[in-house]
Amino acid sequence: MQLIATEILSGRLAQLLVRRKKIACDPGLALIWVGEDKQTATYIQKKKVLSKKLDCQFFLHHFPTASQEQLESVIDGLNDRKDIHGIVLQLPLPKSLDTESLIKKVSSSKDIDNLSGNSPYDSPTPSSIIALLQFHKTDISKCQSIVLGAGRLVGGPLAKVFAKNHWSLTIIAKQARSQAETVHKYDLLIAATGVRNLVTPAMVHKDMIVVDGSGIDIDVKEIEPLVKSITPAKGAIGPLTVSFLFENLLTAASQKS
Repeated sequence: MQLIATEILSGRLAQLLVRRKKIACDPGLALIWVGEDKQTATYIQKKKVLSKKLDCQFFLHHFPTASQEQLESVIDGLNDRKDIHGIVLQLPLPKSLDTESLIKKVSSSKDIDNLSGNSPYDSPTPSSIIALLQFHKTDISKCQSIVLGAGRLVGGPLAKVFAKNHWSLTIIAKQARSQAETVHKYDLLIAATGVRNLVTPAMVHKDMIVVDGSGIDIDVKEIEPLVKSITPAKGAIGPLTVSFLFENLLTAASQKS
């Protein structure tokens, strides 16, 4: 069974539209993207589409290549602009850049992706994963859960959410494929490494719930027949993450209007 998100996405869009009508200013989202990655381009397009639906301003700062100083200058400018309420750094950035330093540059009040881990907003991808599981009647509190990957977008913030709710969670940060026997023991598997087709049949079992937090960790066609339920290859976590990002944007804008 696939964990379809169509109904929850429809409901969330309706809620966001209602919230948007109550905001006097025009919410402004600024994205900073370095590179030409096709998956990133697709993800940005989803943000642009939802921005239009919610009548928000959308500013894309795209650089095929960029220096540290150049990006720092862009961030400083966006921090100062009153018409920008949210700033998103599209990760991963090239290895030549100091990602941590750039993230710290973003004003906390505009860090709607919560990349710093210290902004006033919930991290969008963990929020989307939990919302989808709960929509499909998964009692996370009763699951023995494991997450592959401890990155700042999914694994790291997800661990904080689980700890806050006193839910069981084991994290495998590296070499997940070599620990298939360990992974196989769990009820809920969340893969979020960004490594294509990382999850193997040896990691799963027929009663397992499987979530792809990156969009590429899991070959759904291969794994779906072997598990209880699984997120689809497209149309679930990605769109839900965008939805929660814009919820944070509207929150930020409402505090300034």
